[in-house]
Amino acid sequence: MARMSKLLYIGTNQHVAALDPRTGEEIWRTKLPHSTGAIVTVLIKGRCVYVGLAGHVYCLDKGTGDILWKNGLPKMGYSPVIMVMEGAQGGEAETAAAAGAAQQRRAASAGATGGSGACV
Repeated sequence: MARMSKLLYIGTNQHVAALDPRTGEEIWRTKLPHSTGAIVTVLIKGRCVYVGLAGHVYCLDKGTGDILWKNGLPKMGYSPVIMVMEGAQGGEAETAAAAGAAQQRRAASAGATGGSGACV
C-alpha cells in the first residue's frame, strides 16, 4: 500500500476515495450522507481531507476516510462548495466545481431560451 502522503484523493458523485497513484488500487472509499450532487471538491491539510458537496462540508480522516465532522452550512443553499485554506494543498477541484456550476447555468439558460444546449 502507498504511504498516506502519496495517495491520490478523488471526489465524484457523492463519494470520496483514496487511490494508490502508481497502481490505481482503491485504498478507501466514503459515501457522503445527506447530500445530492455530482460536484465534489477536495482539499487536503495535515491528516484531514476536507470535502465540499451540495452545500455541505465534511472532514475525513486522511488515512481511513472516516467522517470526523460535518457542517450543513445552514441557510447557504445547496450549490457546489468552493474551499480555500491557507497552507492547504489544492488541486483543480475548485476550478472544476466552478466550471461545472457555470456549465449548468448556461445549460439551464439555453433551455429556457430555446437554445440547443450544445457543449461549450
